[in-house]
Amino acid sequence: MSDKAKILVIDDEHSVRWAFEKALQKANYEVALADNGLKGLNLYYEFKPDITFVDIRMPEMDGLQILEKVMADDPKALIIVMTAYSDMETTVNAMKLGAYDFLTKPFNIDECLSLISRGLTARNSSKIAELGVQAPKSSALKGNSTAMQEVYKLIGKVSGEDISVLVCGESGCGKELVAQAIHFNSHRSAKPFWPINCTAISESLMESEFFGYEKGAFTGAATSKQGMFELAQGGTIFLDEIGDMNLEMQAKLLRVLEEREIVRVGGNKRISVDVRVIAATNKDLRKLIVEGKFREDLYHRIKVIEIKLPPLRERVEDIPLLARYFCSILAAQRKGVPKSMSDEAIELLCAYSWPGNVRELRNAIEQSYTLSRDQLILPEHLPVEITKGVPVPSSALSATSNVQVILPESLQDKKNVSSQIGIINKNTEKETINTSNASSETPEDMAVKMLIKRLLERAPEGDAYSYVLGVFEKELLLQSLEKHKRNQVQSAAHLGITRNTLRTKMEKYKI
Repeated sequence: MSDKAKILVIDDEHSVRWAFEKALQKANYEVALADNGLKGLNLYYEFKPDITFVDIRMPEMDGLQILEKVMADDPKALIIVMTAYSDMETTVNAMKLGAYDFLTKPFNIDECLSLISRGLTARNSSKIAELGVQAPKSSALKGNSTAMQEVYKLIGKVSGEDISVLVCGESGCGKELVAQAIHFNSHRSAKPFWPINCTAISESLMESEFFGYEKGAFTGAATSKQGMFELAQGGTIFLDEIGDMNLEMQAKLLRVLEEREIVRVGGNKRISVDVRVIAATNKDLRKLIVEGKFREDLYHRIKVIEIKLPPLRERVEDIPLLARYFCSILAAQRKGVPKSMSDEAIELLCAYSWPGNVRELRNAIEQSYTLSRDQLILPEHLPVEITKGVPVPSSALSATSNVQVILPESLQDKKNVSSQIGIINKNTEKETINTSNASSETPEDMAVKMLIKRLLERAPEGDAYSYVLGVFEKELLLQSLEKHKRNQVQSAAHLGITRNTLRTKMEKYKI
């Protein structure tokens, strides 16, 4: 049985079929050809290709009819539509029917080869994605980093103890998920988990929402109503953003936590409540105590155990896992073939600083999943704030036995490294790298070290990683393209990436 990928070409033009046959055989693919639509459809079911190229206008059956029939039988089919008529309606119809991509004649055969390579990668990746279609039904808290392992340990320790817990962390990093994990691993798991966002309830309504009210307590109170503490009886109440609670309500909450009793608004009957309280905040409560905005006695009451949840930028190694997990959730929720993240897209996700933490990452994955027409999510599908480029130098470093690297005030206003990096003699008044003191480092090593040092000094706070990498990545692309006289196919082969990836990066850096 052949291990070669199988490519089917359906086109009524002999020259097109001949060109495909020669190029695909040379690239070590198994090729099948059909000169009209009906033959092509029958050959599809016999040959069972990995990828199919089909022309739009053909005798007996056109390409869109073939596409519709094949996709109805095999939604995972990768079909690339070809046409000399690139009108919007045809393109939209093809993509709506499930075409993998759309090529306008005449096209470069190298472009087709690159498209095949990308399609085969997507096909193989989709098999992996299918394994994770059913999202785990346990806690949605994900991460294998050392920081998250410490969080898991604390969750395990406090779950069995009926004590108050304070979860601290930036907005969007998953504080409610920590609270859920504690609840569902405790003896209260069969009882309600009741989340309350303290910023979402107005001060005038907070008491009645928390503790309920009696009939006639105020205008509009036609009947009595239970509050959240009663509704969560036997379970857990999660007070999110407790740092935004006003001082009067803090005093009332403290009394409930100490006495384990509530009184409804407008009532005089004490009602016993058995709830566990888990609070969360993205603010520094100690600072709020000093400022007189948070009660110290309440702070000590809710913070028997404190769990600090790290921001996403401090656990970069968890980003690939989270991204693939969110893809699996979306695959389970939506119709069609599951999609997965490309390695290039994952690299960009890992380089981003994520000020909105896991919530922002999930939104980015959902946007990318929606915009991607491929089974593989590429950098071009990511939000612009993640893929935006950084202007960088455009020629390589030079080095001498005594060198100095001088960066300009702005890296963004120059195009040639000669205008940005000065190599001067050690006798000048400028700062110099004296390589004679470096026992094992070459002059090139020292020059690169100084360049990185200066780049880090100028890098935006919280975005230094992507800034510095962007500087070197653009320069690498420019050098390779110059070496190969702007031939993208040769340059991509030289760099060890696909032509599509190269073109994406060229657009990113506006090369």
